[in-house]
Amino acid sequence: MSLTALVGTRQVKASWTYVDGLQGLNAQMDSWLLGILDAAAAPAGGRYRPAMALNTVQRSGSAITVSAEPLQATGTVIVVREKVKDTGPNGTGAVSSATVYADTVSGEVHSAAELLRPESVAGIRSRVTGVPAGIAGPSSQAPALADMVFGSAGELHVTAERPAAPGRSGEEVPTTIDARDTGAMLSDFGHKVLGQLRAVVVPPPATAPALRHVNCDLVPCAALTYDDGPDAKTTPQLLGILKEKNAQATFFMTGSNTVASPATAREVADAGHAVGNHTFSHPYLTKLSPAAVRSEMDRTDAAIRAAIGSSPSFMRPPYGAADAAVQAAVGKPLILWAVDSLDWQSKNPVVFVPKVLKEITPGAVVIMHDVHPTTIAGQLELITSLQTQGYRLVTVPQLFEGTPLVPGHVYRSRPERK
Repeated sequence: MSLTALVGTRQVKASWTYVDGLQGLNAQMDSWLLGILDAAAAPAGGRYRPAMALNTVQRSGSAITVSAEPLQATGTVIVVREKVKDTGPNGTGAVSSATVYADTVSGEVHSAAELLRPESVAGIRSRVTGVPAGIAGPSSQAPALADMVFGSAGELHVTAERPAAPGRSGEEVPTTIDARDTGAMLSDFGHKVLGQLRAVVVPPPATAPALRHVNCDLVPCAALTYDDGPDAKTTPQLLGILKEKNAQATFFMTGSNTVASPATAREVADAGHAVGNHTFSHPYLTKLSPAAVRSEMDRTDAAIRAAIGSSPSFMRPPYGAADAAVQAAVGKPLILWAVDSLDWQSKNPVVFVPKVLKEITPGAVVIMHDVHPTTIAGQLELITSLQTQGYRLVTVPQLFEGTPLVPGHVYRSRPERK
């Protein structure tokens, strides 16, 4: 993942890697990144919003560079190094790093400080600073022991920050503690990590592409959704474009078309996209009895389940027609839209592509239809333009991750972070 954002007067450039299946680690990285972005936005009196990443013209020499990347994987432990370089307008600044430990089996997340017994901290600080442990100094000058990682022979590599001074940037100071001395300094957790050094790597469980973690409070996201398919001719063409552009999407399928083209429905799911229920015969649900609404839903669930092996967890009412009775009867969250392309009306990419680009905002759900050749004809231009602007194109489950979708409730876009 990457992000370039103008936050207040600061330009922030960030890169980080999520690990499938480790929700705790991914959440820790999100919290850390949002904390940095919120702090950058605070002097201007606000908080970070994904829209800031769509306006990245730098206004000063002040910049923050952030990274969080896997550093080591041994046994059941994955180590991630988080690093921040904060550069002021005069070119000087501060640098800091920390290592985070995640267990691929339990999902638990630990800081590097937890590797040590509390009584070992003073001795390690003494080695880092060269000042004997018995000589007290200002606590504000004591280096934080946040970045520690084991070497292949069991030695402990410690990276501490030397604070900036007038006219001089801060820097990182590396220190290595010999494996013969390390054992007595470690906590139970530290010994556990050390014991994993030569173990066979245990990977975390794989996550389907449609459900992979993306935090849409961090990056500007949009969910492109396509109704009325699958169509054996046009839908595979769209899948080819999405694959070429590395974009995820959501397909609201009708039961009748799924029965007619089950292999195409399966192709959508196998490509890693999300699938929603769009009723069996595409009626105005507001004109049906609750029992008839349920029948439309159940027949579609059955058709999609037969084609792809699972039933959709959300739906879209045809024409967006839903009243309180329909909302109560469908039994799933209702995903409507914030941007209506009207692609079915214009049948002209020259018309609907600029309309979407003009109306879209971070967090929006966009409605289109994969059964029209004219819609497919405009997708490469639309997707390329959105990605060039800085949008990450995600599925509906990814867009709303962290926001529980309640059956019977209507959703059009991701709510802003509170």
